[in-house]
Amino acid sequence: MATCKNCGSELAESAKFCENCGAPVEVPEAVAAVEETVTYESTPVVATAVNTPEQESACKTALVLSIIGLALCESGVPGIIFSAIAKSKVKKAKALGAIGGKLKTAGILATIGLVVSIVMTVVWVIYAIAVAAVFGAIIYEGIDSGTFEEVISELNSL
Repeated sequence: MATCKNCGSELAESAKFCENCGAPVEVPEAVAAVEETVTYESTPVVATAVNTPEQESACKTALVLSIIGLALCESGVPGIIFSAIAKSKVKKAKALGAIGGKLKTAGILATIGLVVSIVMTVVWVIYAIAVAAVFGAIIYEGIDSGTFEEVISELNSL
């Protein structure tokens, strides 16, 4: 049986303190190593999904078409056409089960391209109507054709 190093009293095997003097009982290193609590930090595992070649191809096609649609959105109708095709390709890729950043980016760019293209089409239509109205006024008022400055000054005088 173990004895207290402070007062010499006999100690119980599971004692952590001496019952006589209250001194802490020193535990041999081998026992201390066994009693030490070991904690492990777990690292979360992130699963990444990989698209099949067919899905990846569908994502790339949608992305390229959406970029073209966005680039052409200022021209109006061509932007609408490419953006609408890109949106349909995004739907097709989703139907194939494709996932990932390319597909999300393609969907966002196609939507932006479609909206901006529609707005620009409206602007171009308004511009065409304004130009037609100016030329209609020139013809109706019988303004003689001349240099650009002469036509503008005559229009301003109306």
